[in-house]
Amino acid sequence: MARERPEIGEEARLEVTVDREMLVDVLGRRIHPVYATAWMVKHMEDAGRLVVEPHLRPDEDATGYTISVTHERPATVGDRLEVVATVTRIDERECETKVEVRGPAGRVGTGTLVQRYIETGRFDGRRPS
Repeated sequence: MARERPEIGEEARLEVTVDREMLVDVLGRRIHPVYATAWMVKHMEDAGRLVVEPHLRPDEDATGYTISVTHERPATVGDRLEVVATVTRIDERECETKVEVRGPAGRVGTGTLVQRYIETGRFDGRRPS
């Protein structure tokens, strides 16, 4: 069965508001009172997932394969951020998206996320029946 795939230029958007849990915390210590890169990566992956998920067959899933991120400026508690994932490359094996995070002061970060298509349950022991 041929798989439906996202198209080049297709986008998904995610809105988040920075809260205290999303601030930089290293080994249980608050280092800086700003949006942590680790949280930005999570939000980029979430937006990327929103692009591929509507196109998955019942017996397939997708998983993060590579991500590169540049954290360009800080965001603080209360800032509303928009995370946009845009498909830049697609084939039968993977989907690449350019991801951008924007806040009130402008671009917070950019990145590239590649997700690979896999069989449902590949990592958790479930297999389609």
